[in-house]
Amino acid sequence: MSKMQNDRRVRKTKKALREELAELLSEKELRSITVKELTDKADIHRSTFYAHYEDIYSLYQEIEDTVLEELNDLISSNFFLSLNDYYKILFDYINENKQLCKMLFRNKSTHNFLHNLALLFKNACLKSWRIALNITDISEELEYYAEYHLQGCFAMISKWADSDFAYPREKMIKIMANVDANMEIHLKRIQHQGSGDNQ
Repeated sequence: MSKMQNDRRVRKTKKALREELAELLSEKELRSITVKELTDKADIHRSTFYAHYEDIYSLYQEIEDTVLEELNDLISSNFFLSLNDYYKILFDYINENKQLCKMLFRNKSTHNFLHNLALLFKNACLKSWRIALNITDISEELEYYAEYHLQGCFAMISKWADSDFAYPREKMIKIMANVDANMEIHLKRIQHQGSGDNQ
């Protein structure tokens, strides 16, 4: 078997394990899932599982790390796009990884993952505001606005995941883009008022 074929086979195996673990996590806690249960569900031999992972927890950790890495790449490459295009790319990612995102956004993820995810999106948010407001320093006030905005966005995505993504994706994109646009308008007004106070 060629290296390319082997790599493709490994990716397919890992994808199946990730998806089946996400499915099982919609029914029970991680600590209650056994390797045998997972491999039977994925129709993969246990020895194949252990060729890639030490245990269920190492597989789960890889899922969190992979999602963070992929989202970081998406955000870093596309933060300069229009709000509508930016959110379309992010929601396309969620749509293509529904089971994993459903698992991670429905309080099935670790505290460390949620912290890193929040930090990733907060930094992206502040970076876009820095450009939109033409500023170099982030004030403490902006930090609070970012926290408020971030938690609201996460709550919306979590609610969407709870509904099994029933609400139309296009409407979700529009809502998020509108929220961001309105936030930037509000922040520019604050910036303008602050400039007036300093004169």
